[in-house]
Amino acid sequence: MPHLIRQGLCLCTILILSGCQESTGIPQPLSDAEVTQYDISTNYAVHSLTNSVYQFPAIDPDTRKSSIQPLERFDLIFVGHDPDDDSNTGPLSLARVIPGTYTHMLAYIGKDSQGFAYGLEMNSSKDQSYSFGLDGLKMDGHLYVYCLGSDYGNRECPVDDYHYGLETYDYRWARQLQPELKASLMEYENELLDTIRQDLLNGYPFQLPFRMGYETLVTGVLQIIDDGRVNGADCAAYLLSLFEEVAGVCLDDARMSADDIQAYFLFDPMGQQAVLPARYNVFTDVDEDIPVSDLLTVHGYSLIDNLPRQTTCPDGRVSSGMPLPDRIFNSPSLY
Repeated sequence: MPHLIRQGLCLCTILILSGCQESTGIPQPLSDAEVTQYDISTNYAVHSLTNSVYQFPAIDPDTRKSSIQPLERFDLIFVGHDPDDDSNTGPLSLARVIPGTYTHMLAYIGKDSQGFAYGLEMNSSKDQSYSFGLDGLKMDGHLYVYCLGSDYGNRECPVDDYHYGLETYDYRWARQLQPELKASLMEYENELLDTIRQDLLNGYPFQLPFRMGYETLVTGVLQIIDDGRVNGADCAAYLLSLFEEVAGVCLDDARMSADDIQAYFLFDPMGQQAVLPARYNVFTDVDEDIPVSDLLTVHGYSLIDNLPRQTTCPDGRVSSGMPLPDRIFNSPSLY
């Protein structure tokens, strides 16, 4: 059973990709001279960050060439690892099971007085501690704010503990909201920062978007949880829910139902490339690499929606379903 628990943990982690204290209210911004990396990453003084352009050092996944992208507040950064790179060991090999180039995303939110940029992300904790029981798999993690470095990647962040490590990724590329959507989002800039700071103070929890417990191995069903900002979120769901529920900004073609996700693995050329490595394979009697599409066909597993969260967008559309980083990257709402 420990083997099953460990493998179950890894499976849920790969399918997604992944400082609590009592609130004392929203503080007044610090003066420029007082804003430090510690203030931002530990005391969550996000209101003191300036909305300055960040010259982001990007790496094109197709050409592997570096370039500079000028980013503004709430622009989205997408990162990923090359699954075929033999130098990628440990957790990096999990990229093989996630369809698409990008397996994680975060948002740029501003600079401190020394010119260092900061990103907001939802992720599992470093040690990936977890519990597994009748109520399913629960993994520790929460919302973080990290120093990304200086313009052009010329200077590293002063404090290693709060340094994100963009340089460790094989790919990194940013997208911006279409101008009309970005203008609508920035009308709620203060409300968004208020919410972000409160979420940081509360240790807004990381939640796997798949519910998998002991019964999964019996029923063959993985339930997709889409509770958004209610019970926690993963990296993609947090930012989409933040934009939707605080600013009323919904991105097109960014969320997927269980049927959409299952079809993606079965019929999409990119989805069909997803492979579950042997060391994470708890679903078959033989420990071997197995295409995810085989799990959904040969081995009979399926995905179902479980009480998905729904948000009504300003145009009357209902936003519902689970987002994936690559799905958001390719949304027509971004450019």
